[in-house]
Amino acid sequence: MESDILKIICANQGSIKTDYLILNLGLDNSIYDVINDQDKLALCSPYGQPKVVARTRLKLCRVRECPGSCRALHLCKKFLFTGSCPFVWSRTGCRFSHELDSDHNAELLRVHELESLSQTELCTLLLQSDNWLLPDICHHYNNGGGEFGLCQEGFACKRLHICER
Repeated sequence: MESDILKIICANQGSIKTDYLILNLGLDNSIYDVINDQDKLALCSPYGQPKVVARTRLKLCRVRECPGSCRALHLCKKFLFTGSCPFVWSRTGCRFSHELDSDHNAELLRVHELESLSQTELCTLLLQSDNWLLPDICHHYNNGGGEFGLCQEGFACKRLHICER
């Protein structure tokens, strides 16, 4: 049941209203027992609306040529999220794996009970669980009083223009 719920949540952009789960999946208050597995799910209430959010402890490996002893996915971030990698055609090639179904990755997905997720659902889950995958916050945006704070790049800025607090 837990993996089914996780798959449904990931297919709905990573979060879903708690009432929807209870009403449409024929669940009773036992949903709260499932949600209490804080490795995979979390309850939150944005704007007073209870939601269930999917999460995982699984991360992407950041070591370019990892010997394989880590407990993180060996995947190229660009390939995972876009399906292509600009470094494949470079002289040195990409140093990260482009195989989600490698022995190492398949074992980790099985251990974390994520093997039933599609690549898109896995991307959603990783994006909301691994802060390393998100862009940096623009610290210049948070200073100053203009539309872009003190950020000189404006719309061209590659960092997030959100409040740091």
